[in-house]
Amino acid sequence: MTRYAILAGLTRLDPDAYDGWDGHCPGCDRDVYRMGRLLHDRGFDGIEVLVNSAATIQGVKEAFVRAAKTLGDDDLLTLYVSGHGGQVRDLDGDEEDGHDETVCLYDGEADDDQIGKYLRTLGKGVRVWWISDTCNSGTNYRGMRRRKRSTPVRVAATKPDGFRGSLLHFGGCFDGKSSWGDWDGGFFTNAILDAVARARKPINYLDLWQRASERIDSRQRPSIGQFGGPAFSDREVFT
Repeated sequence: MTRYAILAGLTRLDPDAYDGWDGHCPGCDRDVYRMGRLLHDRGFDGIEVLVNSAATIQGVKEAFVRAAKTLGDDDLLTLYVSGHGGQVRDLDGDEEDGHDETVCLYDGEADDDQIGKYLRTLGKGVRVWWISDTCNSGTNYRGMRRRKRSTPVRVAATKPDGFRGSLLHFGGCFDGKSSWGDWDGGFFTNAILDAVARARKPINYLDLWQRASERIDSRQRPSIGQFGGPAFSDREVFT
């Protein structure tokens, strides 16, 4: 089994791409480096770390191309982003709330429809574990028709056209809500890292999400969702 990771952390954005806003978001660089160290210590085969100006739309697209060439059936791709997340008007009618969720990359926003295109480049059977420590992260992981609203429990497995693997998503919050943090990093990221550090025996992905959720400030409610198949939330985390 090959394990590969693409990690993005953005403490700032290109003001030219955001109408003068620089997206100041302290702690996101700390998040991504600590997550990278954790995966390195767990023996991942390849880790790409994209920070600030390296985390562009093109940079992320190229990282997915490299991952698609590397991974096959039952391999694991871990995606992680710490930064801003937004919402834009849904133009193709696949959103119940009328908005696409986005990840704010350095030179522009990548909406969930674009992210769905990236996911469809992956080979059959690839498992994707995505952690989004951003605002509006309830469903920023999937661009697909007839989407149901995010729920705090397992989402029924579905099969979007063209996606040939399975995806498990941890979101720092729900759509329309905020993920919080400070100079020490995102609260959700800190909760995940703390839950891993305190585990006295191997735990599965769902256990990790539940333990991290219990460590979050009451004003922030993490989300979880999955689609494709087969589901892998009951497998040992990092495998």
